[in-house]
Amino acid sequence: MRRTVLLLTLFSAFPVLAERLPQTVIPKHYRITLAPEIAAEKFSGDETIDVDVRQPSQAITLNAVDIDFDEASVTSGGRTQKAQVSTKAANQTATLTVGDPVSGAASIDIRFRGTLNDKLRGFYISRTPHRKYAVTQFESTDARRAFPSFDEPALKATFDVSAVIDNGDIAIGNGRVVSDKPGSSDGKHTVTFAQTKPLPTYLVALLVGDFQCSEGSAGDIPIRVCATPEKAQLTHFAVDAASKELAFYNDYYGIKYPFGKLDVIGIPDFAAGAMENAAAMTFRESALLVDDQTGSVEAKRRVASVIAHELAHQWFGDLVTMSWWDDVWLNEGFATWMAPKAVAALNPSWSTDVTDAQATIRSLSTDMLVSTRAIRTHVETPAEIESVFDGIAYGKTAAVLRMAESYIGPELFRNGIRAYLTRFSWSNASAEDFWNTMAASTKEPLDRIFSTFVLQPGEPLVSVDTKCQGDSTRVSLSQKRFVIVPSSSKEVWTIPVVARALGPAQKTYRFLLSEPEHTFTISGCTPRLFINANARGYYRTRYAPAVLGSDRNLVDALNVPEKVSLVSDDWALVRGGELKVGDYLRRLDVLLADHNPAIVGSAVVALVSINDALTTAADRSAYQAWVRRLLRPIATDLGWSTVAGESDEVRQMRRSVLETLAEAGQDPQVLQHARELAPKILGGAGGSDPQLSAAILGMAARSGDAAYYEELQARVANAKSPEEFRMYVTPLESFNDPAIVRRELDWAMSPGLRSQDRFGFLAGLLANDAARPIVWPYVKEHWSEIEKNVPPFSMGRVMGSVSRVCTPAERDDVKAFLAAHPGAVPERSSRQILERIDSCLAFRDQQAGNLAAFLEKQEEASK
Repeated sequence: MRRTVLLLTLFSAFPVLAERLPQTVIPKHYRITLAPEIAAEKFSGDETIDVDVRQPSQAITLNAVDIDFDEASVTSGGRTQKAQVSTKAANQTATLTVGDPVSGAASIDIRFRGTLNDKLRGFYISRTPHRKYAVTQFESTDARRAFPSFDEPALKATFDVSAVIDNGDIAIGNGRVVSDKPGSSDGKHTVTFAQTKPLPTYLVALLVGDFQCSEGSAGDIPIRVCATPEKAQLTHFAVDAASKELAFYNDYYGIKYPFGKLDVIGIPDFAAGAMENAAAMTFRESALLVDDQTGSVEAKRRVASVIAHELAHQWFGDLVTMSWWDDVWLNEGFATWMAPKAVAALNPSWSTDVTDAQATIRSLSTDMLVSTRAIRTHVETPAEIESVFDGIAYGKTAAVLRMAESYIGPELFRNGIRAYLTRFSWSNASAEDFWNTMAASTKEPLDRIFSTFVLQPGEPLVSVDTKCQGDSTRVSLSQKRFVIVPSSSKEVWTIPVVARALGPAQKTYRFLLSEPEHTFTISGCTPRLFINANARGYYRTRYAPAVLGSDRNLVDALNVPEKVSLVSDDWALVRGGELKVGDYLRRLDVLLADHNPAIVGSAVVALVSINDALTTAADRSAYQAWVRRLLRPIATDLGWSTVAGESDEVRQMRRSVLETLAEAGQDPQVLQHARELAPKILGGAGGSDPQLSAAILGMAARSGDAAYYEELQARVANAKSPEEFRMYVTPLESFNDPAIVRRELDWAMSPGLRSQDRFGFLAGLLANDAARPIVWPYVKEHWSEIEKNVPPFSMGRVMGSVSRVCTPAERDDVKAFLAAHPGAVPERSSRQILERIDSCLAFRDQQAGNLAAFLEKQEEASK
């Protein structure tokens, strides 16, 4: 499942008392009929569950929440007994009790009713201005809101599903439609789907409405991409992407797509980014729909990436399912790792080596907190389960997989993946099942490598020194856990290091570092080594001065992913107080000389952070002048308009440079030109890059007035596509005028903004330093209302923006709020928010003086 958080800690409003089911009753098959009354926003249903009762019992407990039971019975040994139903709302369970014990093969019959809710989970209502739709979202623990079930991933069963729906509507489910007959009442028809393969309940799906679909195929697998009628014309690119990516996966896995047909559906209201329901993948419209003729490269690449992620799940997650949510990384991390491969197959010009390196950096940035979690983290309750759908499960896992793949080679690694999927097809697997199978198949120590990175938290810092001794080189490596605040952690990893000689030979070496420190010997005198070849390692690096040579030499010696990795590692060392910020900026000045988009993209984040956290009234203008000197040549070279044929990376660099000049450089020329361009963009002269247009509109919003705000808001309301919506809603987060910010807060909590978009908008306002003094008091005052109007697992992004504050008083205020609302914010998330604030305070104490000294030397040198 692709969460739209990208990816901060997730939150849930579930009760904390929900419990695991007894493992004495095992479901084998469900026969379910659901009858949604969309206009009335309710549904009814009946089901028969064939089960294996492994111990004689009078009571059968299953999951159910917000379900009203009309009647229930249990049949065993040819005898049917009426069941008494007792529910425990806090535990999200219902217990069916009969007079005499049952055992062995049995069947449970239940008639029930429920509400089509507005919470974007379970069986719920999704709306457009024209009508309502009935749709489902069951991951992770919400199938129990649609039908009583054994709602745990290891309890796989087959499903026969039927839907009684209004004439004129269609139904989409996991199986192909095998019959469509008039219903038992006027105005209805009954759609019946083919029986599924064994599935956990969270992968079952049902969607009802007047969806319209575009069709394609991958070999003999029919593919449909569906949307509401007014947006059906935006489905054609997704058909092409899904067809080609599915063909790629068939070849890579060596196992044909296992579900017979594929439906891909865009939903108007959808809390997550997308969901991998077997053969019926559901998407937020912005993650699926794009104009195949006029859509930006960035939008198409985003759609292709999300489709690739969900398609990868059809094998990792659907064909082979983790045994329990502790190992959700076996689903999400693998899909995150696989998606770039499929995207590259779809469009080879969309290079993934740099984006992979950038993704690793994002994960390392989260994992350097003391309060981070291990990839495998024990969870029990729904709230705990939701909390592990985070950047660790997705990004860190994918980075560790890339590292292991690089160490043993892609072909051998793929052989291991195929062995794992073949062995556990249609069943469940654990972490140990995965790495033991991989190790046995490849004959490489992947079990040792994966276990240390999966079972313990944090990230390694690998330090390196080299020394030539005659015709050999001694390579001394050491490791410790890297954190940005003091810690006594003593973790030791088995680290697969791939090093590259920085010389004409370009030879690579493999080192397996499994001790705190070890010295390896390689042949020849090779003192200059880069120990994260192609930036595929999941570790930070620190070099003795002579190992890399001069900064100028690095420009030619390192490839782009390696430069990106080095810039990131240096910045982390600055944040951890192990490198002076001036030394970082001097190296950055050299590495930016060739105007490479990836390096620029890595640098601008640090430049903004330095401006926000380190500058004082005495040196802020000097720092901003230095930023302008650094970036203006790049901006001049790029200009303000896209050029036909230029890469998406260059377009992104243009936006990043201009936004950084406006924010960290306070560049009057940039800000003035943005104000001049904004009316032209609104008049239809925005050019071919909607993201650049959004950036320019956002820069103009910094000093925008009420009329400009009203114009943008009107454009949001009338947007014809998800991309157009983003183009106009994003700039609204940049207004600084207090009166306008207050109007925006009222609008954010009104029906004018969909609940799926509300959390991102509030988070964006909180991230605006100028607006935060107004937004944060509002959030505190309206917390109970926000909780009701923002999807539960989206609250992490809202609160995550608060971690940008960087004064003791603000920290105390945030700490007091978190203490007063313990149920709304999971404990680990609360610790991470406070740790980020503490790290900013420490960063300021350690580096503010170093920045002042650097700027003083720069001024002296310019005289």
